[in-house]
Amino acid sequence: MKNLKLLIVLALTLPIIPLQANAQKKVMLKYNVKQGEIYDSHQVTNQDIDMEAQGQTISMNQIITTDITTKIAKVTSDEINTTNTVTKMTMKQTMFGQELNYDSSDPSTFASGRGKQIGDALNKLINKPYGIIMDHLGNISAYDLSALLKDNKKLSGNIKSGNNYVIFPGHKVKVGDSWEADIKPMKTDKMNIHIKYTLKKLSGKKATISINGTITAIKIAGQTMNLTGTQSGEVVVNTKTGWLLSSHMSQDIKMKVEQNGTEIPMTISSTITSTTEKK
Repeated sequence: MKNLKLLIVLALTLPIIPLQANAQKKVMLKYNVKQGEIYDSHQVTNQDIDMEAQGQTISMNQIITTDITTKIAKVTSDEINTTNTVTKMTMKQTMFGQELNYDSSDPSTFASGRGKQIGDALNKLINKPYGIIMDHLGNISAYDLSALLKDNKKLSGNIKSGNNYVIFPGHKVKVGDSWEADIKPMKTDKMNIHIKYTLKKLSGKKATISINGTITAIKIAGQTMNLTGTQSGEVVVNTKTGWLLSSHMSQDIKMKVEQNGTEIPMTISSTITSTTEKK
């Protein structure tokens, strides 16, 4: 009977040991990719936008999907060069009870009217490569937007103001550890993004990281504005490569945009989800 009690105690106690060991496990997170690798990402952005213009409040919802192919063009001990191409975009926009559908792969959706106006702008992004250079922790040092700048400076500015890469801390971390980083804007932008990361979970080759950040800006891509905002959510990365597997983010922004000497107040609430697969 004593031996049976001992076995029961061991059976109850032993499973706890690997859980405790896993909780204290430390990992070194960084981008460890190889030249020639290709990653396909799919992003869905759902936005509710309210703006005031000429004493009238305008409400709009738009759902934008973006497919991007990223090729690892070059890898050195210090840097990773990527070539990125937007292969497809769609937009479903609802305003004043009217719906507009744009699909870069369907010319009939941008043949006339408002669809043509949107198509004239967004089609300039499709299949135009842009380069990003970053270090192995995710700090971006340079962009090559020449192919995009040739046609549309404002739209390409949206790309350089965003960042889909987690910035890793440069040392080993365990579950519960946090670190902070500032995303550096381009020289032409007057913008600051400060983010706090927390490692929430380690499971197999996946790391779940929570994100909480603040955004401020007075100029993006040459557009003067007064912008403040917050973003929060979670990303899942591959612990071996550092590459994003999936993310779910919420973003709330208040801004005033100057147009023809008039300030237009806007609020934008967004939900952004992304998934990435290696080809």
